[in-house]
Amino acid sequence: MYGTTQHSLAFHPTTAAAFYEWQATLRSTLTRLLGGLPAQRVPLRLEQYGEQRFDGWRRTQVVYDTDAGVSVPAHILYPERGQGPFPAVVALHGHGYGKHDLVGLDTSGQERQGDPGIHQDFALRLVKRGFVVIAPDQAGFGERRDPATQALGPQEWACRVLAFHAQMLGKTLLGMRVWDTMRAIDVLQSLPEVDGARIGCMGLSGGGTTTLFTAALEERIKAIVVSGYLNSFQDSILAVRHCDCNYVPGILQYMEMVDIACTLAPRPLLVESGSEDPIFPIETTKAVFEQVGQAYRLLGVPERLESDFFEGGHRISGVKAYDWLAHWLAF
Repeated sequence: MYGTTQHSLAFHPTTAAAFYEWQATLRSTLTRLLGGLPAQRVPLRLEQYGEQRFDGWRRTQVVYDTDAGVSVPAHILYPERGQGPFPAVVALHGHGYGKHDLVGLDTSGQERQGDPGIHQDFALRLVKRGFVVIAPDQAGFGERRDPATQALGPQEWACRVLAFHAQMLGKTLLGMRVWDTMRAIDVLQSLPEVDGARIGCMGLSGGGTTTLFTAALEERIKAIVVSGYLNSFQDSILAVRHCDCNYVPGILQYMEMVDIACTLAPRPLLVESGSEDPIFPIETTKAVFEQVGQAYRLLGVPERLESDFFEGGHRISGVKAYDWLAHWLAF
């Protein structure tokens, strides 16, 4: 069936004008496939508490509303050196124990000792480079899990129940995560410490998924790092057992993952991928990356597309990413 399916919105523009027309059509279709986005923004009702100070930066716990009945806990990290307002980054975790995993905390919320794991505390790396960073719990992780899932332990996630319940209601879990990320940008733009015109997004694995889909729809994201995700649906999501949160009903009738990535042009995009990643095969990632380059070349900005194909597995690299974001968000 895949071989005979025509992706009706596959990337084929040959002029800049045709590109932007195609981009608008794909965005509209993608929004619908994700289950639509709320028509109105509820008040954020941002609350900050539990501030902790460290050498050159501070960490604050926050909670804010993203939709009716939906509150999101997050960490916000602030640099305490340099002159603000600062550029900012939304940092999105993948599968694991949620927001704590990005900011140096263990599953109980205490300062972690030892290996930083696949996320490599990348939110900490970013705040130490001078970014304000917001690291929210994505729906189904951390504090955003149902009691039955929480009872199974801190490393268990609730994607399956959320994804299937959402589909019964005409929504998708991924679409809900996209909206939450858009509201995280609202939070950043409400902070006096943040330059609201200089906001990036970086995510690993499931966080890379949300980063890619959100950036396809959200122009306020000015620089993008997708780690451990960019590939093809055929060679990753359909070929390897993946979490239920990856599936968007009907999407292959219109587009492949490469087409979504092409919509990010002309904004700066860095793609990280490990040579031994078992769920997003590197050869497909490299091929898709080259195809995305067609969009950047068409718009005359090939220098805004970069890769970090590193030796290793399914994890954050960071070798290029932090400098990349610093460059394109114009320190």
